[in-house]
Amino acid sequence: MRTLAFALLLLLPQEEEKINREVLLANTGALALQGQAIDRLRHRGAEAAPHIVAFVKTRGHNALSQACTDLLGAIHDPSIAALCAELIEDRDFYWRGSAALSLAELKSKTHLPLQRKNLGDRLWAVRAGGILAMELLEDKCELESIRKALNDDTYYVRSQAAKTLRHFGDDAGLPVLVESLRSNVKWFDIDYGQIAREDACKFLAKITGGDFGFKAWETVAERAPGLKKWQEWMDGLQPGWNGKLPPNARVTEDTAEYAFGFELRSCRTGDFFFRLDTKGNLVLGYFNLSSAALTADERARLEKAIESVGKVDRRAPYGDPGCDFEQYYVRSPKEGFDKLWIGVRGRPAQLDGFIKTVGDLMKEKFGEGAGKEFRQSASIFRETD
Repeated sequence: MRTLAFALLLLLPQEEEKINREVLLANTGALALQGQAIDRLRHRGAEAAPHIVAFVKTRGHNALSQACTDLLGAIHDPSIAALCAELIEDRDFYWRGSAALSLAELKSKTHLPLQRKNLGDRLWAVRAGGILAMELLEDKCELESIRKALNDDTYYVRSQAAKTLRHFGDDAGLPVLVESLRSNVKWFDIDYGQIAREDACKFLAKITGGDFGFKAWETVAERAPGLKKWQEWMDGLQPGWNGKLPPNARVTEDTAEYAFGFELRSCRTGDFFFRLDTKGNLVLGYFNLSSAALTADERARLEKAIESVGKVDRRAPYGDPGCDFEQYYVRSPKEGFDKLWIGVRGRPAQLDGFIKTVGDLMKEKFGEGAGKEFRQSASIFRETD
């Protein structure tokens, strides 16, 4: 027995070292190695918790990869729940949305007040995570806030609100999902309409046991018969539903041809999208579209600013790599669009005029809120702080 106990003591440091290596690979390894390490840590469960916590304490929050942050929701340990809460509260942490979702999956009653607060967070992923937490924790105290989220400006939040309300026996969100089956909006090469259609149809089919032949990836004409059946089903459940939809849940047709696009993605400050169409309209958003016609003078100002974007060398990215970036879509001399990618602290000074012009136009056309949001979100990409 003494020999066996001694052998186990010798093996313990080796096993500890192995777990530490898995944590390191889960956050710094190549994708294939990272995936393997994540799988091993998931299998270990709570055994991995102290090693992950120690890694973050030593290296800092932003040493965590998104994949490892997603993994936290599968490691049911109080120290991991506390870590997720710490990550959410850190406004400079890259993967706050993933941390909110992981904390929801951990069903930590201790952190229910934080998840309630998350319902009003600036990042849509944090809001969605907060709503999911209400569902998983069977907390009905925020039902009114969840109903208000059916009018959120991001589909993912509206969708989660509809699903959570259904879980609580409230069908108020089902019209939002049925309406989403009409979504037909694209952001250049990303079909956000299809993303919404697939998500909504999958959940609705789970309720009814079938999809009425509606296939989210088919053409508008091919989807029409199935869409009609879904709408008729909704008519039977809630007569007059389409007249009571929250404003942001109403599908806006997107039939314009675009001349320029600007996409800002930030894990810390949120997303901001706008496009200029060939008819001279400024179009804000990517799931929900708001359009404002530009005067001849306003369009001239914007097109002059866009010229400065076209003069920037687009062959290489600028700034720090990561989850925060700006991407400019500039008409290619040949066909389609060229992309200019700019990370944190990478925007060339020659684009300062473009940012100012856009900020002014956002304020003039969409109000002070849109102008302020754009300026705040774009500030982290300046070449110098």
